[in-house]
Amino acid sequence: MDFLEYDIAMKNDKDFIENGAVTIATIAKLANVSTATVSYVINQRTDKKVAENTKQKILELCRKYNYQKGANRKRIKNKKPVTIGDIAKEAGVSKATVSYIINNRQDVKISDETRKKVLQICNLRQYSPSPIARALISADSRTDNVIGIYFNQRAYTFYRNAETLDLICKLQNCLFKHNYRTQILSPIESKSIHVQENIDGILCIDLTEEQFYTLKESYYVPIVAIDMTIKDSLFYKSYDDFNAIIQYAKEKLQTSHLIFITSKYQNQPYMNKLKRALTNDTLYVVQTYTDLIKFLLQHPDESIVFSDVSLSAFCLSYINPHKTAVLCYDKDILLPSEQLTPIYLPSDLKVQSAVKMLQYAIQRKETEPHTFRLTPQPLPDK
Repeated sequence: MDFLEYDIAMKNDKDFIENGAVTIATIAKLANVSTATVSYVINQRTDKKVAENTKQKILELCRKYNYQKGANRKRIKNKKPVTIGDIAKEAGVSKATVSYIINNRQDVKISDETRKKVLQICNLRQYSPSPIARALISADSRTDNVIGIYFNQRAYTFYRNAETLDLICKLQNCLFKHNYRTQILSPIESKSIHVQENIDGILCIDLTEEQFYTLKESYYVPIVAIDMTIKDSLFYKSYDDFNAIIQYAKEKLQTSHLIFITSKYQNQPYMNKLKRALTNDTLYVVQTYTDLIKFLLQHPDESIVFSDVSLSAFCLSYINPHKTAVLCYDKDILLPSEQLTPIYLPSDLKVQSAVKMLQYAIQRKETEPHTFRLTPQPLPDK
């Protein structure tokens, strides 16, 4: 039977609502059950047996009268909850539209783009209409502290793969310390992907713009982007500060011009950020090692920065170590020559910031910083 047919007409509602205040006792009287039964239902007690029709009847009454568990208690100061109005304002739609979407109204025409945008904001802001609505969510949709990780494996450069895998290992260790499990998710190779259920959040590393768009349109959970930049301010980002790195390198090498040698990043906006930092310098993107050696032979006396220790080791015979710096992501890494200048960028800081921002998103701490830029750090004493 459709529980809307109750229409709560079995009794005069006004007889049970005192001073306009709806309490748990009010719901109990209207439903003709005990207050304990109402409490069991709204607190989702599975150890107490309540008939399904009674449960639906109680939930419908709670929704009808907008009963909120603990609504008459004082709120913690400065703890302002996210409202349907907040979601509507951020999405640029009406409150009615938000209501239609979160209640899955299929009789109202709403574009897929608007629907996805509202759901994305609801999940990122962790908006939940009420404890009653949560009681209506099936157990299948609940999560288990699982964080998904997306990344690209590059066929043309072993050292970037090694760098990414090292980053993933550190992310897994850090997440484990915070009681999260991790799951490596299948690569995004098309606009349609298999959505893994029971994911609390996602960490993605150097994805293309198209891959990230597919990701955010498929998952409505917090997402932190690592080694990439994105235009949407909803998402958190953790990446290297190229401007600070270039300035630091010039100071250490005592030069006004340098050559920065790296392989291509998949994320084009991030690559563009590197290019802007090198406006008055030279960026060399490695395609093949043969071409790289030819380039170095043509620039024998230039100041150089390598983005990876392996690259510098491969090119050691073709450079002047005194005029060369190397980005180092681990304090214990050995440089191929003591004459090389290390630029220490501890990936541990990038990892810790990414995990912390993911927790901010999950815990709905929207006022916390959304961006972390890793700058050169002093090498710790060994």
